[in-house]
Amino acid sequence: MNPLPDAGRRPAALSVLALALAAWTAVPLRLVIPGTELDLGFTVNNAVFVVVNAATAGTVLVAVGSAALRARRLLIGAVVVVGVHLLVQIGTAVVQLVLGARPDLLLGTLAEVFVLAVMATGVLLALLLRDPWTARRAGLVVTLVGAVIHTLWTSVLLPVVSMLSFGGLLPGMVGSLVLSAALALLVVAAAALCGWASPTTRRIGAALAAVVAVLGLLAAAGSFGVLGAGYAVVQILQGVLMLAAVPCAVVAARRLAVAVTPDPATVEA
Repeated sequence: MNPLPDAGRRPAALSVLALALAAWTAVPLRLVIPGTELDLGFTVNNAVFVVVNAATAGTVLVAVGSAALRARRLLIGAVVVVGVHLLVQIGTAVVQLVLGARPDLLLGTLAEVFVLAVMATGVLLALLLRDPWTARRAGLVVTLVGAVIHTLWTSVLLPVVSMLSFGGLLPGMVGSLVLSAALALLVVAAAALCGWASPTTRRIGAALAAVVAVLGLLAAAGSFGVLGAGYAVVQILQGVLMLAAVPCAVVAARRLAVAVTPDPATVEA
């Protein structure tokens, strides 16, 4: 793997990891929803199904950010994370298929398998292609396609299909789903921009992360009375982790800007 010059690679990697960790808090968020009773049956509350699906958002961000940054260690870590996640989802699909899970649950698992296969293809392209610029562009494009598919499926299509099977959409639900998808896509964009080796993109990525983090913290303030203290505390942790990506991205942008700006003392008059 031929590396690309990037004076801010380490803080940029930290910003991507902070965004991924924030997304992975979707797992405890899903577990602390009031009234959640996990089981091992073929239901939406199957413990493995809940945890593995909730974790996909973080895995997607790791793949997108690592492809954009194209740092060797982060890319290898992304290959491992995406690969393990993909194998678990394939195993889940096999069990569901053999033992006769509900068709909608099997469809959801197969959709996740497809998304993770796309993400795995993207990070492998970024890691293995010889030309560094081609590798970065190809890997990022493929992972972004997978991220968009995942967001539209989990935030819009799956909830709509589920609600239609129970009689129809609730009033105002479409707007809520569109907003959820938009916020998820903003986080994906933040991961891609924080990883890309440009001072401008990293500053924009930091701004997007800050916007989503502030909105998440405001939502947490309203969760105490509705969803309970446990849910609100995890939401606050999610917002704090996302905010942690902001200074990392800013530092990464500054280091890169300094590296590419000629020192006036060395420039001939």
